[in-house]
Amino acid sequence: MEAVQDKNAGWLVAAVCIAGPSLVSLIPMAAAPALVAMARHFGTSADSQLFSQMVMTLPAAMLVIASPIAGWLAGKIGQRAVMLASLVLYTIGGAGVLLTEKWEALVALRLLLGIAGGGLLTSSLGLIGDHFSGHRREKILGFATSVSSLLAGLALVFGGRLVDLGGWQAPFAFYLLGIPTLAFAWAVIRNAETPAQSAQSEGPVRELLHVWPYYALLMLLTLGMFTPSIQAGFVLAAKGIGSAELIGETIAATSFVAMVSAWGFGFLRRWIGLHGFLAIDALSMGAGILLIGLADSVAMIFLGCALVGIGAGMSEPATASILFARTRPVAHALAMGVVVSALNAGQFFNPLIFDPLRRGLGAAGTFVALGAVLIAGVFWSRARGRADIFERDN
Repeated sequence: MEAVQDKNAGWLVAAVCIAGPSLVSLIPMAAAPALVAMARHFGTSADSQLFSQMVMTLPAAMLVIASPIAGWLAGKIGQRAVMLASLVLYTIGGAGVLLTEKWEALVALRLLLGIAGGGLLTSSLGLIGDHFSGHRREKILGFATSVSSLLAGLALVFGGRLVDLGGWQAPFAFYLLGIPTLAFAWAVIRNAETPAQSAQSEGPVRELLHVWPYYALLMLLTLGMFTPSIQAGFVLAAKGIGSAELIGETIAATSFVAMVSAWGFGFLRRWIGLHGFLAIDALSMGAGILLIGLADSVAMIFLGCALVGIGAGMSEPATASILFARTRPVAHALAMGVVVSALNAGQFFNPLIFDPLRRGLGAAGTFVALGAVLIAGVFWSRARGRADIFERDN
């Protein structure tokens, strides 16, 4: 369990910690408006659709692998070194796509971007745990997700416009934001002292085994979280809506609603317990995905994306807060690395799960099935933390 200690490193450190997840949110979302145009560029078959989806989610595979390694490295060389190196790789792997149209280079740069994102998000979350505590930390976690959702939504809206104006590569210019963030982090971030592990205590890996169900639930929630951005564009295209700008604006509803719900997370903690947030997350995502699957109009798809956004904004700060509270500081770096792995495993497996299910159940049946599984997560959250549905200590 976490030791009680009041920590507040100030708003400059908080700003960098919030900027890190915001940049990582661009890894899938800057590419999302370009998926349909990218599929046209590389071909018009169903295989090219899957390729464009995999280009969006390929970095998530590397985040899954790189994040625990980054958490381990942070415990050895410090969070600052991991963050700075990650920002350098982020700029190269992201903006490098502007200089090539070869699919081999595109895949290689996206994999490099995933490694960078794993280190950047892990170090950002770890720094929040190192430098802040209590409800202040929960508010910063919420703010980080909120600003991430805002930037992701802006990338979807303006990225679609950039695609219409400059082609499928244009949105990759968003990754140049890594340069000013690197300069700011270099000036502001310092490592915090981490308490030494006692000889009698469990190691970080064994300690995380006690909280594995939360990682499994987070993977499921992330699978739902990215369904609008990965799948809804093709649902809209099947209805004859081919404008990248309109597709981006529709699925951006998820990000903009997530921005509001994440911003309110720290304030709503006065009344709602952390397991209460997990139940809300699963219910809203499940209902939204069901609605998208059954939709017969753009308005219904827009509403479904918005419902998914409610849970998308609160699932990461709620899960991270639970894990910070249930593990000791010596395990926080690795715990956040595995959080990032769980977040991106759901994203990476989304097209791999949807593709065979779509062939067997059809598009509507696949959305209905996933929505039902997510709603079942409500009952798991209720059973897992019956005493933590409402906040009792105001």
